[in-house]
Amino acid sequence: MTDPIRNVRWSSEDAVFVREVMEGLADPAINEIIIMCSAQSAKTLTMLAILAWIIVEDPGPTLWVAKSKEEAKKLSNMRLYPLLERCGPVAAMLPSKGPMRKALELYLPGMALVLAGSDTTAALQSTPYQWVFCDEARAYKKGVLGMISKRFRSYGPSYKKIVISTPELENDEFHEAYLAGDRREWLVTCPKCGNEHDLDWGDRESAGGLKWDTNDDTYDGELGDYRWDELRKTIRYQCWNPACDHRWHDTPGDRKYLCRTGRWQPTNINAPSNVRSYNWNAILPYWAAFEPQVREYLQSLKSLTLGNPAPYKDHITETRGQVWSNLFAYAKHDKYIEARKTDYNPREVWPEEKERFMTVDVQATGGRHYVYVIRAWGLGAWSRKLTHGIAWSLDSIRALQKEWAVKADNVAFDSGAFTSEVYKYVVESGYRWKAMKGDDVWSFKTEGEAWLYQITKADPAIGTKQQGRVEPIKLYVWANYGTLDRLLAFMHGYMGRWELDADGVDDEYARQITAKGRRSITDKRGRTRHEFYNKRADDHYCDCEQMQIICASATNLLSAPLPLEEAAAERRE
Repeated sequence: MTDPIRNVRWSSEDAVFVREVMEGLADPAINEIIIMCSAQSAKTLTMLAILAWIIVEDPGPTLWVAKSKEEAKKLSNMRLYPLLERCGPVAAMLPSKGPMRKALELYLPGMALVLAGSDTTAALQSTPYQWVFCDEARAYKKGVLGMISKRFRSYGPSYKKIVISTPELENDEFHEAYLAGDRREWLVTCPKCGNEHDLDWGDRESAGGLKWDTNDDTYDGELGDYRWDELRKTIRYQCWNPACDHRWHDTPGDRKYLCRTGRWQPTNINAPSNVRSYNWNAILPYWAAFEPQVREYLQSLKSLTLGNPAPYKDHITETRGQVWSNLFAYAKHDKYIEARKTDYNPREVWPEEKERFMTVDVQATGGRHYVYVIRAWGLGAWSRKLTHGIAWSLDSIRALQKEWAVKADNVAFDSGAFTSEVYKYVVESGYRWKAMKGDDVWSFKTEGEAWLYQITKADPAIGTKQQGRVEPIKLYVWANYGTLDRLLAFMHGYMGRWELDADGVDDEYARQITAKGRRSITDKRGRTRHEFYNKRADDHYCDCEQMQIICASATNLLSAPLPLEEAAAERRE
């Protein structure tokens, strides 16, 4: 079979890793198959091949759900009809264009095929179906998968449902569906030592997985970049047995071995016997070369050092086929706050320090007071909290600034609540202190690039007789959502080295630093977005730590001083 769009030719030998999926749907004892896998790894083509088999061998009312009505139309015109027309047995049954063959409806002997978007609720709530295909289910709005499951109740044990998608967030609706199955993993046997192992990406510390050499030939330490022509020569997949040196190189022959000679192993023995689930990454399909995956990974690490976790998230979900942890899903802070504690003395000299910042949130409840955090920063997004607390006067803030040797240019106040008052502080400091304010956006676009902050000018005399007559101050407006995303990446160890003094974290700091939550919002058109909200009112230390990230970003302290995979290894440690 040939996918006419991607021009990938399948034979039964090449498609061995999806053969079991297809055979499972032909098994009367299997009702549901859920596949969580990497992008561009035969997801939709697998479903189309199954559909062609259904038309000829087991026709019945069939529903195909795409993420939107527009995507359903695109699938129909670009992939579905071209494939069916090229499959001989199916082509002989296809009606000519007309009422029996529309973009979203196809009527064949013994079956009707309906294509719908997950955003077209009416199409998902009426007609019962024997066969249901759910394509890219991670993009469905909340509740759609459950709604679809009601479409085949009248067919009893003869119904079939297949759900295929790249993953998104941990414990979202699609991930829960995968976890409910038997979670099959692809096992490969090493031809040299006989060791059988998961076909896993691995990491720098693991004995097996994708590997490459970082040395003077492959890495330019002066420029901080890789020599790709040299690096690609060293890329290989390595046996997971530490005593074995067998390698699979980035060639079609070696990649086909990994794709053809494995077997599926269930890992969830408590799953219902009629529900199978599969997980695979981009190493499994032989047409996906290793080198682009490694390049993508290293470039995503570089983005992490610049404070942008989005490319790394895409790599985890779309290349490794793994969920991205919903960092705000934890009910208690101790699961990740404890992991950031390090045994250091905040009063001692830290050789890696380049700058230290004092960030202050102004509050009024119980009398004017100032919540503050002082943190030291080195290169490579490495930081150490020195102290935090509450000051009850501006003089106390000045005394703390002096005590902890924070330069006046490195003191920042949140001006969101007491704007004119903070602007006055800045003027009285000789325009050295900084005023900051959060805006509920993910980033600011400047010349096509996404930034965590933007600098504007503000009139410190606004609302007074001196308005327009006083030198304006700089106002740093930070992207609240984007900065929160990076702060949680810091706190969970996904980026940088964000350290807490082991003896200096009290319950109030820990409670406030975890005061933000994240939730998914789906609009009327079925589009899902993520937004942050306050789980509790007191979040002042969280605001201070967000401002710390802006200060570090503005002074170029989120750059990496090490080869990227070494920096990543240090983060894990």
